[in-house]
Amino acid sequence: MSETNGIAGSKSLSGLKVLIIGAGFGGLASAIELQVRGATVKVLELSPDMRKQGDVIMMGPNATMIMKKWGQCLPELLKGAAQPRHMVIANKEGKGVEVVFDARVTDVTETEESATVTTADGQTYTGDVVIAADGVHSKARAVVVGVKDRPKKSGFAVYRSWFDFAALRQNPKTKFLADSEEALFQMWIDQDKHAIITTNPNLQKATCFVTHKDTADIKEDWNLPGDPADMLAMVEGWDPLLTEVIKQVPRDCLIDYKLLWRDPVRKWVSDHGRVALVGDAAHPHLSTSGTGGAQAIEDAATIAALLEKLGKGKAALALRAYEKLRYERTSLTQRMGFETRHVWHQTDWEAVSKNPEVLKFPQPAWLNGIDAGDYATRRCEEVVAHLEGGAPFASTNIPDGFVHEDWTIEEMLAHEGKKGDFYKTR
Repeated sequence: MSETNGIAGSKSLSGLKVLIIGAGFGGLASAIELQVRGATVKVLELSPDMRKQGDVIMMGPNATMIMKKWGQCLPELLKGAAQPRHMVIANKEGKGVEVVFDARVTDVTETEESATVTTADGQTYTGDVVIAADGVHSKARAVVVGVKDRPKKSGFAVYRSWFDFAALRQNPKTKFLADSEEALFQMWIDQDKHAIITTNPNLQKATCFVTHKDTADIKEDWNLPGDPADMLAMVEGWDPLLTEVIKQVPRDCLIDYKLLWRDPVRKWVSDHGRVALVGDAAHPHLSTSGTGGAQAIEDAATIAALLEKLGKGKAALALRAYEKLRYERTSLTQRMGFETRHVWHQTDWEAVSKNPEVLKFPQPAWLNGIDAGDYATRRCEEVVAHLEGGAPFASTNIPDGFVHEDWTIEEMLAHEGKKGDFYKTR
């Protein structure tokens, strides 16, 4: 991306009106990338404010190389970021963008020239394009794909917590974690379960997760309260360090989060090319992928670069190019989340003793070495030639020599509880 595309921005998208549904990673990144290029952006967010939602997320170089172009965003982020030196595995605010809060989207429509969003209070908002970053329960998804499909259970749920170090200091057995100046990232794995503790000395915060089998027929919700006693029961007999930390998790900081996902779909853009899905609305990732948030940021950088390159008059073409550039990559990163979880939950410890790399968290060069905005700019003419004239096009933001194959959730879940080498990302 050229210097004019940095935070100071060119005004190449001046006059373009963009509505964004959702103020998550994909939505806010899209807002920043488009606003700095001169677009008029409005974000519609369901939540009544920007209160804490969730816990921690990992941002690899593929995300931070985009974010470093956002002025002081990355330096400010790094002030509060935890950067653990290693991971232990053991057994057992958008600048200059209007945000409308409490905006429950009820309908999204489009014409050949624009798209309109309607909210529950009867308000309507019209823009040149709509970017739907409204998560795995996306309302706009049905408009794009043409059918109302529900997200599917992944077979697992996770107790998630994010809390102050003060809670750890109340227990002599966990106080040392809060007193340490070094960030911790430690994991325990067992059959069909894994647990994670992280600490962030900069923010004086800790997280504790336990992923487990889920048999409840209940929707995913950040705010479904969790019971620390139930969380503790999941790891009965495990490492005392883990169980002591769980005992310190404040009840009001614990949620029981149902891990939902969807089959990869090729159609992320509506028929008239005015509505595009990004982030979990397009390609929900399991947390074990380690790149769901980063992929949403890559989506944003791709859309902004293509709109800048092609201009407001070809906004629909830019969104279709975005879809083509991103689908094969995110299909692979989605699969990576399942495969990593499968490896951890079916661990062959004898094999690990011979080759510890078996448990390695995937961080390949094809994932972390790509600047999505630059990639979109470089390949814009090629992908347009493919879309308009059928010229050959091959993605190069995936592993060298990789041949894409479509897959479904059912195919992945068929491997649960079984060992075997069906992996494409390891």
